[in-house]
Amino acid sequence: MENNKVALVTGGLSGIGKGTVLELAKQNYTTIIFDIQDDKAEEVIDEANSLGGKTHYRHCNLFSSKEIEESFQYIRETFGRLDCAFNNAGFGIMPKPFDEVTEEEIDKELGILVKAHMLCTIHEVKLMKENGFGRIVYTTSGAGLLGSKGMALYNACKHAIVGLTKGAALDYAKENITVNAIAPGTIETELVSPYKESAPDVYAQWAASNPAGRLGLPSEIGRVVVFLFEEDSSFINGTVIPVDSGFCAGK
Repeated sequence: MENNKVALVTGGLSGIGKGTVLELAKQNYTTIIFDIQDDKAEEVIDEANSLGGKTHYRHCNLFSSKEIEESFQYIRETFGRLDCAFNNAGFGIMPKPFDEVTEEEIDKELGILVKAHMLCTIHEVKLMKENGFGRIVYTTSGAGLLGSKGMALYNACKHAIVGLTKGAALDYAKENITVNAIAPGTIETELVSPYKESAPDVYAQWAASNPAGRLGLPSEIGRVVVFLFEEDSSFINGTVIPVDSGFCAGK
């Protein structure tokens, strides 16, 4: 199956990002990974390429606008196009009352969860407009649709991505560029899996938080991203899709 589409996945060396890279590989995408976990790159690339992908890694610190700009220049010079982008990289902080949040934590969360997504989007759209086709997907969260005690900073950042999704979608709706977001439930990533042995009660609580009574898999998010990247998904735009076995539906 021939596929000439070029895709970008930020945070693609672990968790949901890696799961998506592997699903794209099955569809023979040329995929560029932006990440900073250099030690994981070779293993992920080998696994993806064994599935049929053409996978490349670029070290990119998403807190640096200069590195972001240079990394997109690398895409332009190396591949000459960008068709699809999954802006996924991010992390959270431990829950706490908002008055205990530090300025440093605010800067970090806004930097990775909001500013980096915005800067990447600007570069992505410029490349996509040149080819008259584009698919942009963000990772938001149920925290971008609901409020949670002790999570005000994270809620604010993820709500910002929902707003970005809706606004940017309208900006480019007539240019064959769509912008959507996925709101994952609790997913079994490399950070979560060890708790099954080390803290089974915590693991069980996370599993129970999903109505299905289990943790989601990174591949289950990746398959939705692949669908939103397809040309035939062009009438889906400006929406947030919960992939959480019904968590948000029950709130």
